[in-house]
Amino acid sequence: MVKNFSQFSSKIPILIMLVFALLVTPSITKAGFWDTDPEKVNLDDAVSDLCKTLAGQVNLKLQPVFISTNDFFDAHSGLSLPLAVQLRGKFITEMKRRGARVLLPGSDEDQYLILQGTWQKEGKFLALDLKIMEIGKDGPEAVAAASSKILLTRIDKTALIADLDSWGRYLVRKLESQVRDRKRQSVYLRKFKPKGELLSQPDLALYLNDWIRPALAESNLFRALDPQQDLKNLNVEQLRTRGLRQSRGIRPDLKSETDLTADLLQSDTELWGSAWRNRDKLEIRASILNTIGRQVTAATVAVPDTLFPNYLVTTNAPKKIEADAISMPAGHICKGGLKVEISTNRGDNLPRYRQGEQIRFLIRINRDAWIYIFYLNPDGSALLLYPLDNKNQPDANSLRLQANRLLVLPDDGCPYDLKVSEPFGNDQVMVIASEKRMPLPTEESPRWQKSNELLDDLRNQMLRENCGYAEAKIELITKPR
Repeated sequence: MVKNFSQFSSKIPILIMLVFALLVTPSITKAGFWDTDPEKVNLDDAVSDLCKTLAGQVNLKLQPVFISTNDFFDAHSGLSLPLAVQLRGKFITEMKRRGARVLLPGSDEDQYLILQGTWQKEGKFLALDLKIMEIGKDGPEAVAAASSKILLTRIDKTALIADLDSWGRYLVRKLESQVRDRKRQSVYLRKFKPKGELLSQPDLALYLNDWIRPALAESNLFRALDPQQDLKNLNVEQLRTRGLRQSRGIRPDLKSETDLTADLLQSDTELWGSAWRNRDKLEIRASILNTIGRQVTAATVAVPDTLFPNYLVTTNAPKKIEADAISMPAGHICKGGLKVEISTNRGDNLPRYRQGEQIRFLIRINRDAWIYIFYLNPDGSALLLYPLDNKNQPDANSLRLQANRLLVLPDDGCPYDLKVSEPFGNDQVMVIASEKRMPLPTEESPRWQKSNELLDDLRNQMLRENCGYAEAKIELITKPR
């Protein structure tokens, strides 16, 4: 018995150490793992338990916490699936209940915590992993973490299927991950540029702009500017000042020049996008450049073409372009390095106006040249808006517009009232810049009744001349009040 007792007594310290270790070891941050049956947990329970666990690690009282749909995504694919939208709403409610001061996209605060969540399938469960990130010198760092599990049968199946918005959020998060300076920056979205066989689908450009805008709106690093709202209250003198390229310290001789609308908006950066087909996917690339043309960030995603409307991805052979002209975005031509830009006091991306509102057209060129502006009527006729003399005839003595200065119509010599009136619909305006005067017909000439023939004749004639030539077109929408 002495022998047996000695063997037992030698094990007592080990047992004591094991019991002590169990007593002092911190509780595992698997929310709902020890105190709740995972098979009975629903999404609301999981969110509540996760927030409770996080609140035990970080004091959330009055803490600013940024919550964005972009920061919830599938751990395997990286896609911010529709489940992310559900999680964002539930976490906003629960974090507020815990005393946190929830920040939504668009906040101007510089110091805040970021709520980030991922999920992945584990057998019959969906495992949720949550982190609270603090922005340090080297970027975001985790200061709290929690996990939970939910039966897959308790999750809506469609919430785990990628839609087009999922890819948009994924692209924006990839752009954010490449940014070193976490300072918030305003972004002007230039029209996406279809490439290759997609050149025959100009509507795709506007579609992609509308597609990525909501995902950018969820970002706290990038603020997508809205020309329709941000320009409408500026007066003529403010527009003139902003339209000067030198007003932003930009050298006109830079290879990558800023866009006229971007200058009017005084944006920090511009987003350049392009898209091309790669088998059954659309490769979509976005690059964000600062005002001196330096890349801030860039990312590419390959999106299944089945997620797009069929009419946008059904391709035809690209149209042939004149050999001596350089192709630009739809409705633009430049020759000899001359470039002309046209915008409005609502921007250049299908600006919308209501009955009685004043339309202002804004024109800028990169070299001194003569400017000609035409209104293209729906009936196929054309109307000259500029230059006109005091008898409303084409002005043969008009002066050249100086490079990088702004021409504003109707304020700079257009006799027509450019306030919106009937008939309403889609209107088009074309601007031509030429380093030689163009031979315009008189106002009474029947040539104005066929705008296509008139403009084709002028274009072909000037392209044969030994001079710079450029044209650009803008379309706007007018509606009743």
